Amino acid sequence: MFAGGIATNRRRRELFATVLLVGVVPPSISWSQVPVASDAMSNVSIRLRSPGGSPVEGALVALLDARDRVVAEGLSTEAGTRALRALAGTYRVRARRIGFLPFISTPVVLPRRDELLLVVETPGVVLNSIVVTAKSPCKQTDPAEQSLGVVWDEVDKALRASQLTTADLAGFGRVRTYRKELGTDGSVVSNDTTVRSITDARPFGAIDPDTLAELGYVRGDEVNGWHYFAPDETVLLSEPFAQTHCFRLIRETARPGQIGVAFQPIPRRRVADIEGVLWLDEATAELREVVFSFVNAGPLSRFDAGGFTRFLRVPSGAWLVSEWRLRAPRLGMQTSPYSGPKFHLIGYFEDGGGILTATQQAPNVVDSLIRKR
Repeated sequence: MFAGGIATNRRRRELFATVLLVGVVPPSISWSQVPVASDAMSNVSIRLRSPGGSPVEGALVALLDARDRVVAEGLSTEAGTRALRALAGTYRVRARRIGFLPFISTPVVLPRRDELLLVVETPGVVLNSIVVTAKSPCKQTDPAEQSLGVVWDEVDKALRASQLTTADLAGFGRVRTYRKELGTDGSVVSNDTTVRSITDARPFGAIDPDTLAELGYVRGDEVNGWHYFAPDETVLLSEPFAQTHCFRLIRETARPGQIGVAFQPIPRRRVADIEGVLWLDEATAELREVVFSFVNAGPLSRFDAGGFTRFLRVPSGAWLVSEWRLRAPRLGMQTSPYSGPKFHLIGYFEDGGGILTATQQAPNVVDSLIRKR
C-alpha cells in the first residue's frame, strides 16, 4: 500500500481528445461492408514487427470497435506478440509505443484463424520542441490544449502499461518496505524495515480512487495523528483524479532534458489533496517519476509533507512502480494557560519501499537508497 500513518475502477476516459493518431481506414473500405458482430467470443493472435523485421515489444495493443472504443487491451511481449479476446465482429488494432505516435490498422474481422502480422511504423514524438510558458494556465481536460495532450499520452502509456502487468514480475524476487523516524536534521531516530517475497500481484498500490477523491489523501489531526496516502497508476488514470485536478506543462532548470505535467486540485476544492508533477525524459518520452506534496492538509501542508513515486521499465517493455516514499512531520506539543496547545516540529516520519531483484541483498539496497537521499 502507498500509505503512511503517524498514529497510525473504473476505466478512465482519455484525458485529452487531441492525441494524434496515425493510420486510417482506406476510403474503399467502410464499416457497413464487413460482417456485423455476433455473440460468440473469438481470439486473435497479433504479432508486431518493425519495418526492419525486429519485434515491437512493450507496446499497448488494443482492439477498437467502430466507435474507437477499446474492447480489449494488453502489452506485446518481447517477441512482439499479443493475444486478445473479443466478440466476433470487425475491429481495428491500435498499437501505442512510448516515444512514438499511435499506429492504427485497417479493419480486422474476427474470428480469424491465422496470426495477424502488422508492420508498425509511425513517427517519433518530439517533446523537446514543445513550448512551455510561465503563463500556461492549469486546465481541466481541455481538448484545445494539443501540446498538453501529446505529453499526457506518453504518461498514459506508461501508467496503463503498469496497470496491465500484474504478472510481469520475472527477476523481481522481493519487495522492501520501511518506516523511519527522523530528526529535524535528517538523522535516523528509528528504522523498521520489512522484506517480503513478491508473488503474482503488483508489489505496491494505493487505495480506491473514488475514496481518495471523496475523503481526501490525509485523514486525522494533530492530536490523534494522521493517515496519509500516495497516488499509484490506477489513481492517476482514474476519472475521479481527472475530475478533481487541473493540468499544465512545465520545465525546471534543475531538471534539464525533462518536461513535466503539473497537476493541482481544482479551485475551491477543500478536501486534503495532492499537487505535484509527472516528469518525463524529453529524449525517450519515458515517465521517470511523480513528485507531490499535500495541500489543504493543515500541519502536513505547513511542514512540506509529500513524497514521490518512481517507475521502472522492465526488459519486456512493461512498467512497474519501483520505489516510493511518503514524508510527514513529527510534531511536539507545548501547552500554555494563555494560548492553549502549540505544535512545533521535532522531526519527520518517513514511509517508503522499493522492489528488489532476485540477486540483490536488502541491506545493500537500503544503503544505496539512503545515500541517494
